[in-house]
Amino acid sequence: MRFSAFVVALASSATTSLAAPSSSKHVLHEKRDGKPHMWEKRDRATPSQVLPIRIGLRQRNIENAERYIYEVSDPTSSKFGKHWTAEEVANTFAPAPATKKAVLKWLVDSGIERPRISLSKGHNWVEFDGTVEEAERLFATEYWHYQHVENGGLRLAVDEYSLPEHVQQHVDFVMPTVQLDGLKPIANTNHGRDAMAIIPGGASLGSLPCGSLITIECLRKLYKFPVGKTAAKGNEIGIAEWADYLYEPDLPIFFKNFTTPQIPLDTKPEFISIDGGLTANLTTIATGSGVEAALDVQSVYSIIHPQGVRYYQVGDGINVDSVGTFNIFLDALDESYCTYEGGDQPYVDPAYPDPNDNELGFQGPLQCGGAPKSNVISVSYGQIEGALPYFYQVRQCNEWLKLGLQGVSVIYASGDSGVANRYNSGYPNSCLNSEQQFVDNNGTRFSPSFPVNCPYITSVGATTLIGNDTESGEQAVSRPGTGPANAYYSGGGFSNYFPLPSYQASAVGHFLKHYAPNYGPNVYNTSGKARGFPDVAAIGLNVATVWNGSTYGVGGTSASAPIFAGIVTLLNEARIAIGKGPIGFLNPTLYKYPEAFNDITIGNNPGCETGGFNATPGWDPVTGLGTPNFEKLLPIFLRLP
Repeated sequence: MRFSAFVVALASSATTSLAAPSSSKHVLHEKRDGKPHMWEKRDRATPSQVLPIRIGLRQRNIENAERYIYEVSDPTSSKFGKHWTAEEVANTFAPAPATKKAVLKWLVDSGIERPRISLSKGHNWVEFDGTVEEAERLFATEYWHYQHVENGGLRLAVDEYSLPEHVQQHVDFVMPTVQLDGLKPIANTNHGRDAMAIIPGGASLGSLPCGSLITIECLRKLYKFPVGKTAAKGNEIGIAEWADYLYEPDLPIFFKNFTTPQIPLDTKPEFISIDGGLTANLTTIATGSGVEAALDVQSVYSIIHPQGVRYYQVGDGINVDSVGTFNIFLDALDESYCTYEGGDQPYVDPAYPDPNDNELGFQGPLQCGGAPKSNVISVSYGQIEGALPYFYQVRQCNEWLKLGLQGVSVIYASGDSGVANRYNSGYPNSCLNSEQQFVDNNGTRFSPSFPVNCPYITSVGATTLIGNDTESGEQAVSRPGTGPANAYYSGGGFSNYFPLPSYQASAVGHFLKHYAPNYGPNVYNTSGKARGFPDVAAIGLNVATVWNGSTYGVGGTSASAPIFAGIVTLLNEARIAIGKGPIGFLNPTLYKYPEAFNDITIGNNPGCETGGFNATPGWDPVTGLGTPNFEKLLPIFLRLP
């Protein structure tokens, strides 16, 4: 399904029954277009049922956020590199007093007693428990029971809701309302037979050619980066995982066989548990450890050691919406962002303590701040743009922007399914039909990814070697597989929600003018005004990984993202060594210097019964600007303030 936002329309007659009628008419704020996928509308909600109502307040100065991030990240800016503190960020974007006052007054005037209402720790949310009857009156809507067609689960939701005109300008969105899908972040590690193959008898450095197994020696030849130099604290790379637990006994095997200089066998990452995150141990190999965690940690260690790895483990893996979306991670990094209890959106983010009927769910409170920030954070998970509300994505995108303001480089895998974005529960292929509903193999409209559609994230696509050695060069990754569900192509495309950022305008314009496929606007966003992704690329096939004691060649943009993030960490290391700070938000610098990348011009990312996009000279929505050349990037990074 797709969600419409800020569509001005008269609300239903329910507005006349508010406890304290307002002189301001209601206008449509958010709606769902089309029937929700995998959910069936059943019957009206019981008026007396109580809902956890959360109203996201509009943040102050958010209209200036893009200017702020460019000031500290544009290489031509006099304020380049002058990153903000967390306190400066919180104070700048806290909702204005007039916003809080207007929303609170509306609620009280509408019959919600003031003692029932509270504000979140960062004063970004107004919160109260209200009945269905109260919610329907406040938001001029109707709540219905929806039932999941596979598991039979029931949820309350609306098809659309409205707000008074004088209140709408102060509110981002309200929950629970239109959202039904509790989508988990899905690892972009390709598990197909060709993309993740066990190596009988194991392997070690030099035992197989780079075309068969990518090791640190292969990566150094390809991308011309050196061995890490310093063990000083302060530049640890951050790796975030969702329920793919790290099995630590795999690390010494990998260090012994696949690192040079060899990493000490007792080396372990700094472990940051978020809301019940665990490491795998001997009793959880079968159900807990994940190849995603092994791939991410091992690949970055081989690149950045003796610098450290900070491993963020998110989620308990038991909660019904166990790993939620990325807000749980963001809550732990920024206390001004999170709510005081259980997730940023009911039904989207998991609630803590876990309210479900089990003994294993995390029973502690939602972590609100306190987790350390890393200069570079690599995430190899993704979701679907069209399955999450517009306002939800915008609010989260702005939080990634805030991390960039503080000097954090956020790196995300672009996805493994070309333009189809199949990897999510209930969406086996995830193309869209003309009504923006998710369909299977017969859909023809490309489905962009989230959160790489956010212009403040650096998105990484995948390449593979053309031949058997690094001298043969690279091409876009291509593994057709047995049917769309097993195919593996570099994720890329154009957002339907986020506009074209200025740093990318020239590159995207060049592609659309000279190389865009003539599929038409009903197949993808051809406007020339949309955010394109990925931004860059790196090797994403046959990457050496030890998982549960066995050696594999693993594929996925899950490999590409930490490889690129590791190289950025080395660039930050060089800057710190000469007294400069981390680079922070990367994209304005990367797009200003496309010559520092190996341009990839072979391959495509098919899907939705099309050939997708082609890898072309210059930027393209398959491999972005190309793969990094450290020797060219280093002087650029060192020259910057």
